[in-house]
Amino acid sequence: METAEKKSAFSELVFPVLVLIAICLVCSALLAVLNSVTAPVIEANEKAATLASYLEVLPEGTDAAALEEYADFSTGGIEGAVRTPEGVWAVKTAAAGYQGEMVTIYVSFDEGGAIAALSIDASTQTPGIGSHVGDDSFEAGFIGYSGDIAAGTPVDTYAGATYSSTAVFTALDAAVDCYNTELKGAA
Repeated sequence: METAEKKSAFSELVFPVLVLIAICLVCSALLAVLNSVTAPVIEANEKAATLASYLEVLPEGTDAAALEEYADFSTGGIEGAVRTPEGVWAVKTAAAGYQGEMVTIYVSFDEGGAIAALSIDASTQTPGIGSHVGDDSFEAGFIGYSGDIAAGTPVDTYAGATYSSTAVFTALDAAVDCYNTELKGAA
């Protein structure tokens, strides 16, 4: 026969632990169901945002449905590329900026391999400092350039935002390299 002490120890120590374990299992199951329901929606939203960013750097009037997607590049930092039926390429690339936060860039190239347009997402960088590498005035310095990209060529680092600027140089250099070695001439 159980003593009052054993019943008291069970009700004070073991029972609350069992209840907490049951609550955790139910919450975990609910989170798994929620994830399975929302994952396709999140993926579709991310794909739509990426497509919109590609269209931002491609010539006006580009038909999103006609774009060919490319992936699996040997050039580091390249996350994807699209090609219009007219042969215009747009590349998505990223590099680590301040505190390892990624700076994402979409860049398109003209027939000669020069940068035709670009969009720099520096929203992960320090507001008012590193975020300035996403300003139109900074981006404009790269338009028309086709050589190796580094600090001072064609644009110098943004004052006070060396890490963010270096991320832009690294990502754009990877995009130019990918275009020249993997995309140019690809059918």
